Amino acid sequence: MNNTLEKGLIAAKGIVAMIPVLGGTITSVWSDIESMQANRKHERLEEFYIKLKDEVEEIKEQINVSYISQSDFLDIFELTAKYIVNERNEEKRILFRNILINSITTKNCSYDKTEKYFRILEQMNSLELLLLKILKNPKNYNENQGNIIKNPNEGQSNAVYRVHYTLVSEFKQILSELTQIPQDDISEAMYFLESNRLVGEKASEYKLQTNGNPIHVLDDKLTSKGKDFISFLLD
Repeated sequence: MNNTLEKGLIAAKGIVAMIPVLGGTITSVWSDIESMQANRKHERLEEFYIKLKDEVEEIKEQINVSYISQSDFLDIFELTAKYIVNERNEEKRILFRNILINSITTKNCSYDKTEKYFRILEQMNSLELLLLKILKNPKNYNENQGNIIKNPNEGQSNAVYRVHYTLVSEFKQILSELTQIPQDDISEAMYFLESNRLVGEKASEYKLQTNGNPIHVLDDKLTSKGKDFISFLLD
């Protein structure tokens, strides 16, 4: 534990060296968590500082100086730390950190936008996150899973006797087959995504008649906000 503490403090100093404005805030957050005497939360904060230091070193030439120079940035940093130390899910802790990193490297990111993305992520469960990842690029996701959703017209070698199947593909059915999750759960997750305008209105009711791969019923369902949000999480 002492070794981890030492690494966390060293990382904190490294972050301040690259972003001096964080000097008082990074120490204040450390003290607040330390006073709680909650080891698991302190460990999460230490991990955040260590990983953030490494990432800031990699992107320091891309940092938006204007964004990190305002006093509001201190609130954003403190908010990030609080979300992370209170989040049990490791994946979501990484995603909170990704939002911060993308916020400080994007030319026209507002503090309100960063806070809004934090709030959305805080409310999301693992299924909602999974659906967003799928909808970012359904074809690639399907391929990476071994083509669970197959094109019924592929693999017919004899052109003379080839039969072309035209099928009606339903959005929720294809997602259910792809994820092995019941359609009722898919519907509930989609309601959250639609309510936050991350996917198009009534996207979950979409049907597609096609003689190609049914996976394409999932194409182009993210809104511009959804595309931007997922880019802050994953890119």
